[in-house]
Amino acid sequence: MFYKNGVLMGGMKILSRACMALVFAIAANVFAEDVVAMASNGSAVILHDNGRWEYHQNNSRIRDVRESAIPEDAKFNVMVEYESPDRVRKNVRLAMEAEYATEQEIRDSLRAVPQGGYIYFQVKTSQIKKGFPRKLTYSLYDGGKKPIFTKTAYDTEAVPSEQRGVSNLMVVPVYGHPKSNVMLARVQARDGMETLDIDIPVR
Repeated sequence: MFYKNGVLMGGMKILSRACMALVFAIAANVFAEDVVAMASNGSAVILHDNGRWEYHQNNSRIRDVRESAIPEDAKFNVMVEYESPDRVRKNVRLAMEAEYATEQEIRDSLRAVPQGGYIYFQVKTSQIKKGFPRKLTYSLYDGGKKPIFTKTAYDTEAVPSEQRGVSNLMVVPVYGHPKSNVMLARVQARDGMETLDIDIPVR
């Protein structure tokens, strides 16, 4: 574990899981822009970025990026974890008491705990490919149309968590009390062309 602004960070064992891992298939830097899909009549068609489509006629320049055709190492399983402020405070106190901190030092650290806790965007470390960085935008919504947090970063900037084989893509402190019972975490790739929304129960 480590401290940031007097607050204990990285305690993966103390997190409550907000959702199961979801498949976020990212084809950036790997596949062509055009997509081969299956029409309702069973015919293969080519879907172009500009909305135009045509029947597939063995065009060698077109790559099939249907989910079933995407290799496992090109898929990206994003997870979101929520750590409540009460749980943060409890573990800050336990850790500092173990280090024989004074009561005043402990209280000072507890005052720095975000009122809404922490949101962790995570991924299995094995899915991060140094040669193919993924540019991702992370956003957090608290019931409104405008995000209370948004930031863009590459997955190669992720840092290892305390959970073996899992890295933190982004750690978001929620400074105010959540207004809604369920917050929305959003991950976007390819400049918003691919979006993953995850509900986060916070109460």
